[in-house]
Amino acid sequence: MVSYKDYLANAISLAKEKGYEQTRAEWLLLDTFNWSRTDYLIHMNDEMSVADKAKLGLNLQRMLSGEPIQYIVGFQSFYGYRFTVSDRCLIPRPETEEVMLHFLNLCNDGDAIADIGTGSGVLGITLKKLKPTLSVIATDLYEDALDVARLNAEQHGENIDFIQGNALKPLIERNIKLNGLISNPPYIDVKEVKDMAKTVVDYEPHQALFAKSEGYAIYQSILNDLPKVLLPGAHVVFEIGYNQGQTLKDMVNNMYPDKGVSIYQDINQLDRILEIKW
Repeated sequence: MVSYKDYLANAISLAKEKGYEQTRAEWLLLDTFNWSRTDYLIHMNDEMSVADKAKLGLNLQRMLSGEPIQYIVGFQSFYGYRFTVSDRCLIPRPETEEVMLHFLNLCNDGDAIADIGTGSGVLGITLKKLKPTLSVIATDLYEDALDVARLNAEQHGENIDFIQGNALKPLIERNIKLNGLISNPPYIDVKEVKDMAKTVVDYEPHQALFAKSEGYAIYQSILNDLPKVLLPGAHVVFEIGYNQGQTLKDMVNNMYPDKGVSIYQDINQLDRILEIKW
């Protein structure tokens, strides 16, 4: 007889051999069976079925090879909501929740907003859930990412207008005007790849991670087109890299000297949010 407790002990041992913390194996078990920690305590001494051993065994091998658990189990939580994720889109990060909340506090009922580079759709969908009166548009350059975002919107019962296209170009083509714009674009300089976790580099889509011009290319594209889509009094919020704040602030000030621009730090005291008051 092999219990869930026995299997987890072996999984923890294998994970440690690979240099992973034991919490990684625990996380995998819970998410594989969609269990809470309480569920595990209830079932930990139960005999594992053949099907459960096979399912967890396959997932464990994928985890030990370095694949992110979110891709293995097919979901990630964001601000308490569960979202489908796959290797067609970036895995949502906890710090992005802070960016979303900062933007939410700037939104008024009935605002027309856009989530640029939506990926799995977590920003636009969560904003809509938290402030249902918002009119939300979400764009992405890649149709396969939008397929994931559409699935998430359907699962959450939210009406989001998804548009495929490059940055603000599809909004300009449709003469769409906005009260607010939020974006977590690709912003990593490809030269930083050597300092990144192997699980990120090997498995997450590079088009969602890296940008040209030392990581600033997408910001530059969006900034260039802001006058064509923003209404007076609009607000813009970018997620930014920890070392990009001053450069981006200078870029905005040079382009739009009459607009207010501010940098805010995340919970780890790292520059994370750039806000523009239009």
